[in-house]
Amino acid sequence: MPQKEALFTEKAPQPGPWSSVIRYGDLLFLAGQMSENVKTGECEGGSVAHQTEVILTNIKNTLEDVGSSLDKVLSVTIHMTDLSKKPELNEVYRRFFPNDPPARTAVGVNALDDGLDVEITVIAGR
Repeated sequence: MPQKEALFTEKAPQPGPWSSVIRYGDLLFLAGQMSENVKTGECEGGSVAHQTEVILTNIKNTLEDVGSSLDKVLSVTIHMTDLSKKPELNEVYRRFFPNDPPARTAVGVNALDDGLDVEITVIAGR
């Protein structure tokens, strides 16, 4: 029977009272990612496109560091403060998932931490 294991990587923003990545069998559950600069620990605001680029780059680097890749992402959940900006997000998203994109849910929310506009969570295989 698989065991739950918290994985640590310096490629992901450093967690608070949660794990950045949980491995359960061959599945990886990544904590919600915001546009945090991994080197400085500071969140980067700006356009939805910029935030999405930072987030998906962090997710890509995190997955690669724990033995996976964007090609193995099964499911994506996106939280946005303004769903009317989905076309801007989708433009960047398509570059990261050009073929056989994962299942996806986009949810509108009233607010996100640090006044940011996008948070993305993924489940991937390993």
